[in-house]
Amino acid sequence: MFVGYLRNDFEEDISDLLESDKLFELELLKQTYNVFPQYCFAAYENGNIVGVVSAYEFHKHIFINVINVLENYEEVLTRLLKLLIQNTSSMNIFVLIDFKKKQFVEAFNFQEHSLFVRYMHSGEAVPFNFSNSIAKQVSGENYDDVSIKIDKQVFMDNREDYIKTDCTFSNSLKLSTQTGFLHSYVVNKRFIRVSPWLMQSESYLDAEKLLRGVLYYRGLKKIFAYAPKDVKEITELYDSYKFKKDGTYSLMYLGEKPELKLENLYAI
Repeated sequence: MFVGYLRNDFEEDISDLLESDKLFELELLKQTYNVFPQYCFAAYENGNIVGVVSAYEFHKHIFINVINVLENYEEVLTRLLKLLIQNTSSMNIFVLIDFKKKQFVEAFNFQEHSLFVRYMHSGEAVPFNFSNSIAKQVSGENYDDVSIKIDKQVFMDNREDYIKTDCTFSNSLKLSTQTGFLHSYVVNKRFIRVSPWLMQSESYLDAEKLLRGVLYYRGLKKIFAYAPKDVKEITELYDSYKFKKDGTYSLMYLGEKPELKLENLYAI
């Protein structure tokens, strides 16, 4: 087995991971590799990738945005994480990881910040009004200005390049009001991910409009998002629109604790 930097022709070798995980984010991995190849690592067995980790660097933290291994190779996570940590120059790191696998990052002294729930919407009909007036209100006309301003308020970090360019795909749908924004993109033929979705405080009505918008425009596919488990206003909104809980995740950090405003973070 070879464990090291992700090779630039990795799309030819990653079919096993794509088949094993219906939500594997190949486009996100490709985009991260284009920006930060020094934070992308993989484990190869007989020329096939059996595990991969990638991370994105912000001003204060590095965020591990792809972390995945085949079921029979879970121990490879330890080697991949060790490589990443060794190559991040002692920077602060955080990661959202399946609760059942958090022991792999705890072994490197990661601490738990908070719990998240993966919500999944499978196209179950929810009657709601989405008029031309609401469509205009969430049209995303001021998306860039609103998203950069609110993202800084919620994450307490400079993520402007990420918001403007590096988390944007050719299939992105950008919705916004004056008090929040919601970004969604195509993961594959079946699934849409909502990420990020951030709101200012006391903006529940606008948050509901944005959720209606993404369901209206994307509703023919399954939609998923990761939301804070213990923020009642957020979880109740997902529940009211027939999203189902689809797993628990831990937001873990190494070094400085991320200063996230969870009450404003509708989808990480």
